[in-house]
Amino acid sequence: MKFKLLTLLVVILSIASCKPSQIAQKIQPQWHDLAFAHGVEISVDTASIKHDGSVVYATEKRVFTTANSKAQYLEKISNELKKMGKPERIKKWDDFSYCIYHSIYECTNKRFRVLWVEDYDSTGKLIIKTKPAKDNIKWLNVEKETVGDYTFFYVCDFGQ
Repeated sequence: MKFKLLTLLVVILSIASCKPSQIAQKIQPQWHDLAFAHGVEISVDTASIKHDGSVVYATEKRVFTTANSKAQYLEKISNELKKMGKPERIKKWDDFSYCIYHSIYECTNKRFRVLWVEDYDSTGKLIIKTKPAKDNIKWLNVEKETVGDYTFFYVCDFGQ
């Protein structure tokens, strides 16, 4: 009986000692404030910036700080829901606070595209993840002297 108990204890301890090395470490975001424009605070997660040749992947956070900026964003969502025949779904955004953009930047051609967007409420709970259809992901040119221009150069030059 003592041998079985000792064996069980050794097995439990060996499993417990291995467990931390088996758990994937989640990288915490490292938000760097880039700009404030039209009631929206824009930050880039420097931990998410990954260079792959001439393209860079990055995550951007937009926090809506004014009622007007929030209303404009929600109006776009509401219009899309109406087109889909589901206007009642806008209630999901009653406590909307911020969104996270996951994008790819093509540094040599000065353009980017949004891969998906996540909307969150004030408690950090995901409202919805929106991903465009693969055939509808469009490259957007970066306009000079805009917040997008500043973000583009920050992301493309980061770590270089």
